[in-house]
Amino acid sequence: MKTRRGVLQALLAGGAIVTAAHASTYSEVMKAGRPKLIRGTPNKVDFGHGLLVPMSRDAFATLWEGDDRWMTYGHGFGKSDAEAMGKAEEATIATMKLFLLTLAFAPDRLVRVDGGGWRLKSGKTADLVRGDVDLPGRPVMPTTDQMPDFLSGETGEDNPGNEVIHATTGWVIWKKDVTLDYVRAHAQLVPPDPLPAPR
Repeated sequence: MKTRRGVLQALLAGGAIVTAAHASTYSEVMKAGRPKLIRGTPNKVDFGHGLLVPMSRDAFATLWEGDDRWMTYGHGFGKSDAEAMGKAEEATIATMKLFLLTLAFAPDRLVRVDGGGWRLKSGKTADLVRGDVDLPGRPVMPTTDQMPDFLSGETGEDNPGNEVIHATTGWVIWKKDVTLDYVRAHAQLVPPDPLPAPR
């Protein structure tokens, strides 16, 4: 049987992070330095530039910040590759936007974590600053895998006989394109969070 932790590690180890270096749309990552796998518990991927991302569930629900980029990861599941990847893309987009909005407008709600990441201090998603912001690019590094005998969901219970497609994807945005000042200037916030500065 596969555990939730095992599935996440299998998906990440299977290429969701490292294959970023081989994607044609990801040539800038290669210029910035090839990712390196560091064995351990858990394994980690060293992107350089202050980024050391664990190959575990800790890679998710985190805004990763290097000296040259922002990164997020999303996980989704469904009955088809398209359904699973659609949910993974929605997750990584939402993580990127909400965490950047929070870092720009309410940084006291976040805490710095090892490896160059930001997570919610309270652990409560209600503390994320709500809203939207136009950002360049789209998610990259898609990976899907068929996981038998595993029911994905909040319970994480095994469910023999069922097969679920799991997908992960990441998103990289370069700081030369998006700064926190950019986020503040282009944000559309949902009250009662602080309103963005006038344009």
